[in-house]
Amino acid sequence: MYSRKSALSQAKIYRTCPPPYIADNPSHKKQLQQHSEICPYCSDQVMESRRQWGNLATHIRHFIQSPKKNNVLPGQLRCIRADLGRWHNGYFYNPPLVLVLENRKGNILAAQTYHDICLAAPGDLILSGEQTGAEDMFAESWNIYILKSEDLEPCTGQVMPDIVNIIKQLNKNADAYPDWAPQPKNLADHDVRRYFREIEAETGRIFKCRVDGALA
Repeated sequence: MYSRKSALSQAKIYRTCPPPYIADNPSHKKQLQQHSEICPYCSDQVMESRRQWGNLATHIRHFIQSPKKNNVLPGQLRCIRADLGRWHNGYFYNPPLVLVLENRKGNILAAQTYHDICLAAPGDLILSGEQTGAEDMFAESWNIYILKSEDLEPCTGQVMPDIVNIIKQLNKNADAYPDWAPQPKNLADHDVRRYFREIEAETGRIFKCRVDGALA
């Protein structure tokens, strides 16, 4: 039976385990050895885990289409460039999909997203595939940071301007949900979503730019 515990395990693999093209690259041997010593999912180089990551990695990216123009605009869903994935403290952080909130002359204010809505918690805005033009997912209003426009891949989907405004409102008030939005249950003391948020926060810290700026 699929559970939040299972979803957390998949999130750890999806966010912090090296994808096949890294795991099979001899130049990463030292980092892979360090990773295998601390990661329960890769300690035995389980091929099934690699296969699952490969499926997850393409789960969102297959929506990518090459646009005629690559202007980064509010409301767009874009992956951070795949080549910006990096090792940090024994883990390989895979670039997330983000929702663009503002374009400040090439400095992009964006909210991180995740595709398994069973891990959504207060402050996360659950969006349907109809709203995103891609698939069901949630935007993390508490996990907003600055990126460079050149760090983003082509647009994968687009949300309406009111959704961008709602995410900004939730950033200031985690209870500011519109009537149409599903409101996630509160976090319990040992809720696995707390651990998921730790992973998401660290992912954001890895990829955000060192640019001064705050949410307007």
